Amino acid sequence: MKNFNCALVHTPQLCVNKDTDSVFSNINFCAMGLYSLAKELEKEGFNSEIIHLGVEKYLNKEFLLSDYIKKNNIKFLAFSLHWHPQAYDVIETIRVVKEKCPNVFVSLGGFTSSYFAKEILETFPFIDAIIKGEGEMPMRKLAKKVYENDRNLSSVPNLFWRKNNEVVLNNEIFIATNEDLNTYEFFNIKKLRNYKTNAKMPFYLDYKKEDQLTHRPMSSQGVCLGRGCSGNCTWCGGGCEAMKLVTGRDFVSYRNADNVIEEIKMLKNECGIENFMFAFDPVPSDREHLIILMEKITQEFNGKLKTSFTLNSLPDKRFLDIYKNAFSKESTISISPEFYSEDLRRTHKSFFYSNNELEETLDYMEKLEIKSELYFSTLPMTTETDNLETTNYAKELNDKYKFVERYYVIPIVYEPAAPWTITPEKFDLSNNVKNFMDYYNDTKCVKNSFENINVFIPEKSIAQHK
Repeated sequence: MKNFNCALVHTPQLCVNKDTDSVFSNINFCAMGLYSLAKELEKEGFNSEIIHLGVEKYLNKEFLLSDYIKKNNIKFLAFSLHWHPQAYDVIETIRVVKEKCPNVFVSLGGFTSSYFAKEILETFPFIDAIIKGEGEMPMRKLAKKVYENDRNLSSVPNLFWRKNNEVVLNNEIFIATNEDLNTYEFFNIKKLRNYKTNAKMPFYLDYKKEDQLTHRPMSSQGVCLGRGCSGNCTWCGGGCEAMKLVTGRDFVSYRNADNVIEEIKMLKNECGIENFMFAFDPVPSDREHLIILMEKITQEFNGKLKTSFTLNSLPDKRFLDIYKNAFSKESTISISPEFYSEDLRRTHKSFFYSNNELEETLDYMEKLEIKSELYFSTLPMTTETDNLETTNYAKELNDKYKFVERYYVIPIVYEPAAPWTITPEKFDLSNNVKNFMDYYNDTKCVKNSFENINVFIPEKSIAQHK
């Protein structure tokens, strides 16, 4: 390997419970693309690893990324800013790292940083570049440029950078095809520091509570099945319109089912993962790729694989019959009707179905004894009556069906690149347009974020909050 150390960093959202003064974090699960990026850097001949700042801080309250960079002579950092609640913590961690390690090259990636790339680079001069959209091949080229000390980055695809003190976007676009996806490695236990601890990550991590990452059983692991979506739900920052804007992708790519099977076997045998999360249903009218995968899973695991399967629309009887044989009885299918009102569902959800169709599907799932979870939503424009009807309907379904394990009613917030964000005037939301600094300020909590030892070790000093 070349003497060039690279690190990819996941930064959770850091929060403080004002009632207990305890520090906890959200957004604790890494974007799965970090693994493929780390492997591509390795293919280029560079040393690479993934660092989860929440895990490192939980295990060692005095851990500082800036110290780790110096100790390990890291030259290239790539921060994931995929989900907007990470905004403040990612930026402020980088700010301190750059102050202490001015020579390390820092790039950003992920949907949020891609959507706001120009604004971020114009606002925060300590960030060197942002990869807009899909990053495997661009990151290899970018790291190679940094390694060669070549600051002319104009040949790196998908890259926002500063050229003659002006923020520019390079012309070349990279979008992964089926063939590309099948060459990527989407999981490698050796790439993530403290993986065995990370695999037990709860949804909320309280840094004062002991044994949260010690005695819990292995958590679920997401499995990448492909990229893209044919839907365009009004609130979603990952639908087809958002994909085109953020990544240039206007097609769906699928991973080969055999590759997915091999990954699952490795996760079971080497990592002890017991529950696998599938959340890729880009074209509900054509689920042949999922059918093929489930048939192969049936052959390989004899109906004993446990999964949490998220679908964008209702499953038909063929899908459910195959699913029944493919997965264990503990497995669940997540269905998202979103609203009781069919008019709201027709307006805001790409893949419409009626309440009657929903209940017919749940009837058949009840017959097959397939467990489900139901997800409902409230929107900024839904009325109290709408929300009450939705909640009552969710309770009704939960009471009616034995195999509906639970339901959720979740407020939906403004996501970068969602249709109502791109064209708010269509939804009478013109007064709610957000730029990056709005998200940054909305998520501001702990001064200096994960580089602030004081907030994690309060006995040394009074915690500093903003």
